[in-house]
Amino acid sequence: MVIAENKLFASLKELGVDIEGTLSRFVDDDVIYTRFLSRFPDEDRITPIKDAAASGDNDALLKTAHRLKGVAANLGMDLLAAKAEKIVSKLRNNISESFDEDIAETEQEYDLICRTIIENR
Repeated sequence: MVIAENKLFASLKELGVDIEGTLSRFVDDDVIYTRFLSRFPDEDRITPIKDAAASGDNDALLKTAHRLKGVAANLGMDLLAAKAEKIVSKLRNNISESFDEDIAETEQEYDLICRTIIENR
């Protein structure tokens, strides 16, 4: 499949999503990859991160940010994965500072990807 012919793939590629690399991990099965992408916005992955940060529960924050990082990386959303990794890394290195800016940046990228997927399903 030519990526330019798939509106969802083309739109996500414009956001920096690694469509080609991820498709190869999906054995070039664009139907399955599209199915996974289409489901991505259906589970709220940001609210649990924000709730954990607000309550000061760093264990939950680590778990939820790590989960987002993994899902994003598996779907080729490298920028989103990197933003979530920033939170994970700080927690693992016992850097106890406010995560507000990191979470806001992660949420902004997450929302952009989700909107793009929803608009192109």
